[in-house]
Amino acid sequence: SSGINAEYGGVKTLATIITNITSHPDEEKYRKMRVNNPALQKKVIPLVGGTEFLEIAGFVRITDDADDQEYFILLEMPEVGHLEKCVSTLQSATKIAPTLDRDTRVLQPSAGLQRFEVSPDFYRVTREDLATEQKRRAEELDRCEILRTKATRDRDAGVGMRIYHYTVIRVRFPDGIYLQGTFSAHDTVESVFKFVESALRHPLPFSLIVPGSTALKRDGSLLKNAGLVPTGVLNLSPAESAEFTLLSDEMVCKLSEM
Repeated sequence: SSGINAEYGGVKTLATIITNITSHPDEEKYRKMRVNNPALQKKVIPLVGGTEFLEIAGFVRITDDADDQEYFILLEMPEVGHLEKCVSTLQSATKIAPTLDRDTRVLQPSAGLQRFEVSPDFYRVTREDLATEQKRRAEELDRCEILRTKATRDRDAGVGMRIYHYTVIRVRFPDGIYLQGTFSAHDTVESVFKFVESALRHPLPFSLIVPGSTALKRDGSLLKNAGLVPTGVLNLSPAESAEFTLLSDEMVCKLSEM
C-alpha cells in the first residue's frame, strides 16, 4: 500500500543520509541539510520517529542567521561506530505489516423480528399463480436469449463491475445468533473457518452452509471467487447437537441486537 511504500522510502532516505557521512566523513555537504529539502519534507519529516532518528545520530535543528533558513546540522562528527549502529538498527528493524481489524460482532435478531408472523394464506399458491409465473419466466428467458445489448454482454463478462476490497461475513449459529467479521476480498475460505473456530466455546467439527446451496469447501479459495463479496451469510452446521450456545463466554459478552 501507499503507507508502507512511504515508510520504506523514509527509512531508505535516513540510511542514505548516514551512509553518505560515514563514506565521506570529511565532506561538509553531507553534514548539513535544509529542513525544507523536498526529500526530507516528503520522506523523513512525516515518518514517525524520523526527526528523532536524526537527533540520535547527532544532528541538531538550528536556524542559520545568514539566510534565515532552518537546517539539520551535524556540528560534531560522532564516532563512526555510532553512525554504523544507527544504520544497522534501521536495516534490521522488523517490518510491521498492517492487519485488518475483524471488527468482530455477535448479533441477535431483535425481539420484533423474532415475533414477526404472517397469515398461512401468505404462502398459498394457486394453480393460476403457478401458470402465470411459468409464463413470466418463459418470456424472460426468451428476452435474455434475443436482446443481448453491449451493456448486457459487458455485464456478463464483468466489465465495469465495481471492485470490492472488503467483505462482511455473517455466520448464523443454530440458536439464531450471528457471528460477524470483516475480511479482505483476498482472504480465503479457510480464514473464515479459522475465524469461527476462534469464537467457539469448545473445538468441534462443523460445516458452513451457503443458504440454498451446499456446504462450503474448506480450502484456499478466495472469498471473492466463492461469491462471498461484498457480503456473505453462512449457516453453521455442527457435527453434533449442543444444548448450550456454541460461542465462547468472551463472544457472548459482545452480544447485541441487530
